[in-house]
Amino acid sequence: MEKLYRDLKVVFKGDITTDSHDRQSYSHDASIYQMRPDAILYPKTSLDIQNLVRFASKHKHIYPGLSLTARGAGTDMSGGAINSSFILDMTRYFGNVHSLSETQLHVQPGAYMRDIDPMLHEKGVMLGSVPASRDLCTVGGMVANNSGGEQSLRYGNTENFVQSLKVIFADGNEYTVEPLTKRQLDAKMRQNNFEGNLYRRIFTLIDENYELLHTARPKTNKNSMGYGLWSVWNKEEGIFDLTKLITGSQGTLGIVTDITFKVIPKAKHTGLMMVYLPDVKQLATVIQTVMRHKPSTFEGFDDITFELGIKYFKIFQKQLGTKEWLKQQLSLTTSVAKFKGHLPNIVLMVEFEGNTPVEIQTKIAELQYDLRRFKLRMEVAGDEQASAKFWKIRRASFTLLRQRVHDKYASPFIDDLAVQPQYLPEFLPELRKIIRKYDLPATIAGHFGDGNFHIIPLMNIKSSIDQAKLEPTMRDIVPLVLKYHGTLAGEHNDGMVRGPWLPAVFGDEVYQLFRQTKEIFDPLYIFNPHKKTDASWDFSMKHIRTSNR
Repeated sequence: MEKLYRDLKVVFKGDITTDSHDRQSYSHDASIYQMRPDAILYPKTSLDIQNLVRFASKHKHIYPGLSLTARGAGTDMSGGAINSSFILDMTRYFGNVHSLSETQLHVQPGAYMRDIDPMLHEKGVMLGSVPASRDLCTVGGMVANNSGGEQSLRYGNTENFVQSLKVIFADGNEYTVEPLTKRQLDAKMRQNNFEGNLYRRIFTLIDENYELLHTARPKTNKNSMGYGLWSVWNKEEGIFDLTKLITGSQGTLGIVTDITFKVIPKAKHTGLMMVYLPDVKQLATVIQTVMRHKPSTFEGFDDITFELGIKYFKIFQKQLGTKEWLKQQLSLTTSVAKFKGHLPNIVLMVEFEGNTPVEIQTKIAELQYDLRRFKLRMEVAGDEQASAKFWKIRRASFTLLRQRVHDKYASPFIDDLAVQPQYLPEFLPELRKIIRKYDLPATIAGHFGDGNFHIIPLMNIKSSIDQAKLEPTMRDIVPLVLKYHGTLAGEHNDGMVRGPWLPAVFGDEVYQLFRQTKEIFDPLYIFNPHKKTDASWDFSMKHIRTSNR
């Protein structure tokens, strides 16, 4: 290995660390898995990454385990940001925001969303697919996972906002990937080089299996499972858009070095209505009622999350500032006092957008009137400032669990199920039955309007007893999700946790198309191994975290 690093330093001008403490800190993300990398690399330029890919290709036959995993903030919940070989941390030198206009954001993948948000706010625009981890995540992670967020109900996942990407493919060259007309595609396919061969093979694969792929596409509002082959070739419009495939590929097809997003105008006014459900059995029917009013955002979280948010609201002090924190803590305490010690089972957050405050008030009043038959407690936070305390809790829900539940670990493995909302009255009771069957105390949060639930069991992941529950639970969950034409991942992607279940969800014929896609782009399996199509349950189970932290 010493010779390998000596040779590497000749072509790679970025920073390299093999320090034991650094390797340990990069050995996990937000998933239940852990892998200790050989080294962490901090590329300074695109040329660094190009040289690194060529280096990996050249040395792969000598060091078969040599591979590259690009990493942002490490908030991935599927094990997608860990690797036992080389981790490429994109946050140190690839965090520049090149430009922002009223229609477009041009940025590098290592930029943190928390740094971009104030810029968007100043311009009066937004990205409609930012996840709840927006205070932690990078935009490169959003592209890798095809992330969704609070606004996905209206605007969809990240794939709908990516206009173009620069990607370094397996030949070590950087390419611009963007939508092509059929004439432009034909010109690409005539090229006698790696890029031309890639476009020819992918177009043929998609075109020859067009109907099969569209039939296999999950019938949900959002999906990040598999490779999005069904979205690449639009026959009716004659557009071939490879960004739809790279987005959501978790860095398994190449390394993204540059991103251009579409941005959209932000609503002038918003208003939030809180609906407190005493019984989770009411959830499905209430969701259907709320959806008839076409909210812009429809989120929620359960009593465990709510209670943790109240108890540890002080962790938001740094983000809010002392004065604002004290003001919102008092407001939250006042809200909680209304329950006289009895917290609701589920808190629903229903947000409306409009051009005037009166428009917002009217929409909220109409929903209140329609919900009166359920005899629920409701509260109106009439503007963004008043609703901020609830959004802080919702966005920090998983972080709160990881930091504050000492005897159990928040263990995301059935954390991203999605079905069409009309199936919820049947789907949710059957899902709860499985959770009870395996005695999995679980928190619930997520995008209720999309039918996308983040159900996160609290487990002692070191315990062999709890580990033994993982596979049988998944074997019961998969047919249930398929029964209602859903997906195991609305926005958290496959990684190590759902990759092994791709054949069960999509069938072997489509799974083989996914495998062919991987091998067209990455024949030597250099990019982010053991995720998606080359994931295996045995490998994943061997890399379960050894600590609850």
